Amino acid sequence: MEKEEYLLVICIDRDNDLGKKANVEGPIIGRNDCINAAVQLALKDPTDSDTNSIFGAVKKFDEVKKYSAAEVVVLTGYGKTGFESDYKIMQQLTVVLEKFPITGFVLVTDGAEDDQVIPLLQGRAPIISKETIIVKQASEVESTYYTIKQALRDPDFARTFILVPGLIVLLWGILAVFNSEKLFFQSMLLVVGSYLILKGTGLEEKIAQTISTVTKSMSLQRVSFPFYLMTILLFFIGAWATIVEFNSIEKTLFLRSSSAIGQVLLFLTLSSISFLVGKSVDAIQLKKAYYLRKYFVSGAAVFIIWFILDASRQVIVGEPYADLTWFGINVLLSFVFAVITYKISQTLDLSKKITNLLVGLPVYNKTGKWVGLVETIIRKESITYKHKKTNKLIKLKKGQFLFSEGKVQVT
Repeated sequence: MEKEEYLLVICIDRDNDLGKKANVEGPIIGRNDCINAAVQLALKDPTDSDTNSIFGAVKKFDEVKKYSAAEVVVLTGYGKTGFESDYKIMQQLTVVLEKFPITGFVLVTDGAEDDQVIPLLQGRAPIISKETIIVKQASEVESTYYTIKQALRDPDFARTFILVPGLIVLLWGILAVFNSEKLFFQSMLLVVGSYLILKGTGLEEKIAQTISTVTKSMSLQRVSFPFYLMTILLFFIGAWATIVEFNSIEKTLFLRSSSAIGQVLLFLTLSSISFLVGKSVDAIQLKKAYYLRKYFVSGAAVFIIWFILDASRQVIVGEPYADLTWFGINVLLSFVFAVITYKISQTLDLSKKITNLLVGLPVYNKTGKWVGLVETIIRKESITYKHKKTNKLIKLKKGQFLFSEGKVQVT
């Protein structure tokens, strides 16, 4: 026997204006309930296009029911677009479909943003018809707005078209405070030129990732907070010192550029070392001390790179004391420092040591299954861990386990 056709007229409020403004939660099922929800939303915000979409869905329902059994429903999202919103819509859709054995959807939307749920619907039943409600505007307006809004969420786009103009405006304001507007053009060239160099070399993305890591790591509950705060302050102080050096009227353009580069190298080095110190403190606090050697070596590498680059800069500028012999001595000192650093870093290699830093780390058996946590260290020669099922303390001597990437592996 052929299945009777049953259509569901569906309207999607993906950004949950109904919940935020009218305190109405989905799913809203039935003609009268949908009209009441639209009226409440219209009373709260007469300019919201979702009101017209809901009325459009009711109108479409009145048309469809003349030809087929049908029902009208409004689904609401999470309050912002994205996975959480779509997941909530999918949950509400599941509830609705348990009540109505539908054979197809009739979708009513108010623009491109709600169209993102089409794949969710097509996974359940075919979309028989679709209508977009346009209210006193060209059909491209909301789609254009949605496209721009999505583009602004792209970090790369935002850094290029928002961050750089923002820095220029901020620079103009700072110079105006100090009555130095005449330096604005030179400073703007420095900012834009620096950004283009960073963008072209790929360093811009790495710096952005570092800044994101710093901001995510900052927490008043962490001992490392002062170091991350110092990292940010050193970065901005360095930017200001660079601008001051470049705008110095007592030097030639070549010397000003050299001094500005020197300031950039110095403060980038200081901020990088401060950041690595913060990460090292976090590693100890969060029981990830196996990263200490990595951070120590990275910090030393940053210092060596700065030392050599700054020596090169001084040779190029022609400082009285900076000749090729002096530069060679600096390179040799850097090599000696690197060797000493490497030897010292071996003392931070926890893979072959039994220290109190192992306490609290997970223990895994030979098959890779988690069996417990390290409880105590005995004379730096063995460890004990509590088995998660039996709660018994089990002793492992040196040679019976390996330590790698934050876990103890029983051998």
